[in-house]
Amino acid sequence: MEAISVKEIVEAVGGKLLCGDENTIVTNVCIDSREAKEGTLFVPIIGEKVDAHKFIAQVFVSGAAAVLTSSGEITDVKKPHILVKHTEKALGALSVYYKQRFSIPVVGITGSVGKTSTKEMIAAALGTKYCVLKTAGNQNSNIGVPLTLFRIESQHEIAVIEMGISDFDEMSELADFVHPDTAVVTNIGVAHLAQFKTRENIMAEKLMIAKHFGSEGVLYLNGDNDMLQNAFTCSTVKIEKPQNIHYFGTDPSADFYAENIHIKDGRQCFTFVGGGFTTEISMLQLGLHNVYNAVVALAIAMQYGIAPDIAKAGVESYQGIAMRQQVNHMRDGIKIIDDTYNASPDSIKSGVQVLVSMDNEGRKIACLADVLELGDMSRQCHYDTGKYIAETGIDEVVTVGDMMKELARAIEETNPDIVTHTFDHNEEAAEYIKSIIGKGDALLCKGSRGMHQEEIVQAVKDYLV
Repeated sequence: MEAISVKEIVEAVGGKLLCGDENTIVTNVCIDSREAKEGTLFVPIIGEKVDAHKFIAQVFVSGAAAVLTSSGEITDVKKPHILVKHTEKALGALSVYYKQRFSIPVVGITGSVGKTSTKEMIAAALGTKYCVLKTAGNQNSNIGVPLTLFRIESQHEIAVIEMGISDFDEMSELADFVHPDTAVVTNIGVAHLAQFKTRENIMAEKLMIAKHFGSEGVLYLNGDNDMLQNAFTCSTVKIEKPQNIHYFGTDPSADFYAENIHIKDGRQCFTFVGGGFTTEISMLQLGLHNVYNAVVALAIAMQYGIAPDIAKAGVESYQGIAMRQQVNHMRDGIKIIDDTYNASPDSIKSGVQVLVSMDNEGRKIACLADVLELGDMSRQCHYDTGKYIAETGIDEVVTVGDMMKELARAIEETNPDIVTHTFDHNEEAAEYIKSIIGKGDALLCKGSRGMHQEEIVQAVKDYLV
């Protein structure tokens, strides 16, 4: 973050300086008291369980320069305390003010699944020419996005910002922060269906990413997604159809598409076609969803003046993210696909697609745990996902959790040739997998973050050392 004065902060957030020097300089913003250091502005967020105002004295000991406060309580009269009505809203307002210092283009990424991997691949493609600022990890919320914007500095030439939502009106707020010039919607699935109730509502909220588009804004939609194919004919969509929409996918009718998709020597290969270019791609990341990621990454690189034969270097060298389809090569040719970071019905299907595509000599085994936050549709979503898996012809499915029993039931009813075993706890599932895994097998582990499937991955890896 580049230096900003307390006086500027007060003006940006519409606050009141209760004490301290308005000329104090801030060079960092944090919401975690443990990250406070010299030059930090601490923004105490009031959460469901903890009011971070209680850590204000602690951050000053750590060297923090100033704090926002909604309580009005003064901890150290020598340090600037800026009174605001709502610290979280003030954080967003300050990020908007700070971003306006820079005139770099911004690419916004959203979708039901695949936001982080798409963001990473777009940043890798753009990084072949530009100095890119990208979202760290998955800081994609109404708190994470402002913290990302504070990381913009003068050397950055373009920003790639991940934007995630879990309820109504959140994307509208994120769009107010980011004002993306270019936006990508990766897909519309059933993530957070408990809140949104219908996929039509999910799509309407996701498309709010383009609410500030003028005549120059460019929106990229996955043309293979059944919802996005006719997005702007849906009655729930609240924004006007942007002037510039590009579709990407695997169908030749799309503006940018992949053809000749195949696995060769453990790499995902395809031919990129679009914008007058035809380019051969061979990348480390497997699966159709990563093909989509690469296609839109190359398309956006072209938009910003990078030819596909140059941008492909970034796409092809992209290593992936921990716990997101990381392939671990173990003894006896056993492969463990660690995709334990999170899950949705759509991402489980993508994970199984990757498992099916693995060039292993033994069995293909999926260990799947409950997908959370599906509300009243949870059992049906799990059952439908099971029916999909039943058609893939993998060898065995091990499940953990109550909802996953519906997935196992669907498999048993649709394709009894696939072996199924259900467990209530990770420890039980891990012990079973260790007892049956053998030479040349490939194991996929995936579930919602709260199911902690990484415990199974670690247990099996330790066993195979």
